[in-house]
Amino acid sequence: MLVLALTGTDPDRLVEEKAREMTIDLGFAFLSLPGIADAVAIVDVPGHEMFLRNMVAGATGIDAAMLVIACDEGVMPQTVEHLDVLRCLRISEGVIVLTKTDKAPDRVAAATEEARELARGTFLEKALIVPVSSVTGEGLPALKEELARIAARVRTRSAEGIFRLPIDRVFTLKGVGTVVTGTVISGSLKSGETVACLPQNTALRVRALQVHNRPAAEVFAGQRAAINLADVSKEELERGNVLAAPGSLAATLMADARLELSLRAPKPLAQRARVRIHHGTSELMARVVLLDRDSLQAGESALAQLRLESPLVAAAGDPFVVRSYSPMFVIGGGSVVDPHPPKRRKAAGAEDVAKRESSPVADVILDALDRAGARGVEFARLRIHCGVSDDALRSALAEMKTEALAADGRRDLWFSAGALREMQAAITARLARLHAEEPLRPFAALNQVSAGAAPTPESRECFRLALDGLRGRGEVVAAGERLRLATHRPQWVGRFAAAREKLLAQSRESGLAVPTVAEWAARVALAEPDCRRALDALAEAGELILLAQGVYVHPESFSHARDRVKEFLAKNGRMNIAQARDLLGASRKYLLPFLEELDRQRVTARQGDFRVPGA
Repeated sequence: MLVLALTGTDPDRLVEEKAREMTIDLGFAFLSLPGIADAVAIVDVPGHEMFLRNMVAGATGIDAAMLVIACDEGVMPQTVEHLDVLRCLRISEGVIVLTKTDKAPDRVAAATEEARELARGTFLEKALIVPVSSVTGEGLPALKEELARIAARVRTRSAEGIFRLPIDRVFTLKGVGTVVTGTVISGSLKSGETVACLPQNTALRVRALQVHNRPAAEVFAGQRAAINLADVSKEELERGNVLAAPGSLAATLMADARLELSLRAPKPLAQRARVRIHHGTSELMARVVLLDRDSLQAGESALAQLRLESPLVAAAGDPFVVRSYSPMFVIGGGSVVDPHPPKRRKAAGAEDVAKRESSPVADVILDALDRAGARGVEFARLRIHCGVSDDALRSALAEMKTEALAADGRRDLWFSAGALREMQAAITARLARLHAEEPLRPFAALNQVSAGAAPTPESRECFRLALDGLRGRGEVVAAGERLRLATHRPQWVGRFAAAREKLLAQSRESGLAVPTVAEWAARVALAEPDCRRALDALAEAGELILLAQGVYVHPESFSHARDRVKEFLAKNGRMNIAQARDLLGASRKYLLPFLEELDRQRVTARQGDFRVPGA
């Protein structure tokens, strides 16, 4: 009756509501107020305790409240619960309305005193109390004036941030299709854009928008909006679903929270108590794991982890209401601290949540990056974790240049400076070990280093980023797919030092027809495996050239042979294997890998059985 008298719109739309003269579900109307440019949206919520779930859904996103008390009935149990709900949802503006003054004029003074006592210690303690009659119109002008003053005081919500709208109604209109309504609690949305419907995580196209029953090109935070969605049926959506900017939120089955038990709670909240969580327009069952105590007393607050039985779509800072499982009544509320936490244990978990609770965005980012370590966190996931817009997150990361670093890849992957330092320490330790195991070799193979320092596929991006940093600082030297510490030098000592001189001298004298590894080993007095290690080390250092398996040629011999081939081709234009054998005095065993190497260097090019000058 009150909303109808104020706006001319009857928000009770259900047949049952009209028959019982009682609000059962949410109703909506719009009110023009003097001095206020835009119409004010009114959400009419059920008063009966049986429909408190609907009341909480309707109160989500409101800026101010009219607490309605009938003079002939006075303060009812549900009135007390509604005030608790408003407090939990952080409503800070409102007015107390005493209705039905025409039915009980002698009760106005007593009802006023009851209302004032109820409001003591709450945000309505100093609120104006306005007696009205929806039948006679008495008090309605004064109420409208107070609503206008409240509307002028309410802070305009910023359109910045991610778009979020908890759905409170879903219906279809002939010739239009599926329509959802709700209050935009953050961000903005334009017609034609795509939104994600969560927890289903379904991408939906916005066909059209309405605000205050009028078409709109864009809707903003704080507005009641009707959204016509394409390619989705009414049956696929329900109250409690959330529309959000794609990739901005994700459903969770655990959430860290600050929980406060109402002074009116009938008993302490026990560890792992099963409760009803009202968040946005959804109701979910959860177990409460208290992190800093074993039970929560009335009037106290505690850090807790909510273990949910169905998916929750929330952002850090979101308020929620808690009702007991059975019998159902409001016992408290709280706010989300971390919507995507690890599974917590007592004591240590409480300390971590306490740090997160008072942390700015930069600390939240570092917490996520530190927790991920060498796996890193993709930008999209980091945005979900922080609950901020792309621009806000990019800005925060830009100010954290020394604390958060990005891999140069397609995944937009971010790491903490601590994770990179640990990976760099692992790389240098791995290189030091490989150098100690193979002291003759100037380099270690890249895959050997990565296998030890970054054994899992998830850590490879961190490895690459850390290696880039080491190379940039000159601590590690790279040559193709090989790495070494900048301080490392091959250790040619003892018998290996003597063997080295013999290998280089004799390879210079052998030309292309070099000995086999076994022959080398006998000549330099080394076991064959040790000789192969020495030859490989010389090849890596560029002091020998490995033409083929077991064929190590001195660079001077190779250069001399290459020059002779170039001279021959300059005079004759082409050369076959027989001519190369006569020219260089080497067998096919050595000629073929030598000529193939010239092909790779584009000194020569193969044409059938001949070599011609390369490009």
